[in-house]
Amino acid sequence: MQSDERLDIRPWSMAKVAIPVSLGIFVQFIVVLIDNYFVAQIDGNAMSAVAFVGLIYLTLAMIGVGLGNATQILVARRKGAGEYNLVGQVLGNSFWLAFLVGTIQFSLLFFLMPGIIDAKIESNEVRHYMHEFITWRSIGFIVYTPLLVLDSFWSGIARTRVLIYMTLITSTLTIGLDYALVFGNFGFPKLGVEGAGIATVCAECAAFLFVLIYTILRHNDEVNRELHPEGYAIRKWLFKAPTHITTSLVRLGGPIALQMVLSLGIWTVFYEFVESMGESELQASFIIRNMYTLAYISVGGFSTVAKTYVSGLIAERRQSELHIVMKRLMFLNFCTIALLTHGLWLYPEWIAGHFTQDAHVIEQTVDTMMIVLPAMLTFAFTSILLATVEGSGNTLAGFAVEMCTVIIYVASAYVMIYNWHWPIHLVWLADWIYFIALGFFSMLFLWNGKWKWKEV
Repeated sequence: MQSDERLDIRPWSMAKVAIPVSLGIFVQFIVVLIDNYFVAQIDGNAMSAVAFVGLIYLTLAMIGVGLGNATQILVARRKGAGEYNLVGQVLGNSFWLAFLVGTIQFSLLFFLMPGIIDAKIESNEVRHYMHEFITWRSIGFIVYTPLLVLDSFWSGIARTRVLIYMTLITSTLTIGLDYALVFGNFGFPKLGVEGAGIATVCAECAAFLFVLIYTILRHNDEVNRELHPEGYAIRKWLFKAPTHITTSLVRLGGPIALQMVLSLGIWTVFYEFVESMGESELQASFIIRNMYTLAYISVGGFSTVAKTYVSGLIAERRQSELHIVMKRLMFLNFCTIALLTHGLWLYPEWIAGHFTQDAHVIEQTVDTMMIVLPAMLTFAFTSILLATVEGSGNTLAGFAVEMCTVIIYVASAYVMIYNWHWPIHLVWLADWIYFIALGFFSMLFLWNGKWKWKEV
């Protein structure tokens, strides 16, 4: 039985689904950007330390993102098939599995990472700031991973308005608490880098509680109760903590998690390479990373929509419309990235000057922006190709695509830094190699069209 709510593939309808998802991703951009901005007022090494921990956090967070993506794919497929009661079972199983995953992520960051930092980071000051920030930042995993799963439910049913509210809550609290705790305003103690960590955790907890309550109260708002009397049965399954879908979630989400850990993990490796070049190169690269997150706001939103639409259209037996959807999403993604990142070409000095007053770092940052922006625009197309691979349920193939791409990327960056000794802005040409390879390997998989009939 197919769902009575067929997916609308008109560009504006897809954009309406993508915009709230992108705003949800904007939360992480806001969190990272605001933390970096406030601690940059302490000094450049404080910004590098917070950015480094933020990158490690996001890398580990990809385990939860993999679980969320698996939830989204299964929710979209079950809804497309009209199996609404199974949607609730998927969410209930995934929600409680997310708490287990979050506990593991917390343990890795809180107990394991400090020793790795001591062994790998050369700068004493950067290392000290990283220890201060990581103590609090790690706690966020306990709620952040379950929050990703709740978000994935709303993305899977293509009802993403709640992510707008989540964005407002998280960004407002992060700004206010950073201002209060980093510098000691409003009568709060001056906690510096440690205060930024506390602010972020508090904002994530508030967002989680809001989305949880919203999901419990509003999940059936747009369900035709005559056709589906129980609706999604979220209340029933969320508190029963079912486990029988765990295998499907792990089978689908595991390769995505590994793929995304690789995708962000290589940035950690890249920045470790860059740190050996000097503190100014590291600071310039972390400023660039903040700008990169602008592109990920669009890429994350439209990639999420691609997975929902690909999985849903396959369930609705509308395979003939898949290529139209892919082309429309690529166009929308390109336009949005161009809009969000226009400042890298039009006023790069102004952007860099908000993170550092060092003229040499500003010069390195601006030179790098000229290299990076075209690569970001290339990502508009290749990210949709990879999302199509994963949205079809071929998540193991997505992992293979990422693995091949990562090997090429790391090898290229290593040669550029250690063998050829290129300046930092030319080292970022490795990103061109990464995005082109990602698109090439994704197209190789999609070429024969068998992915359109994958059952999950």
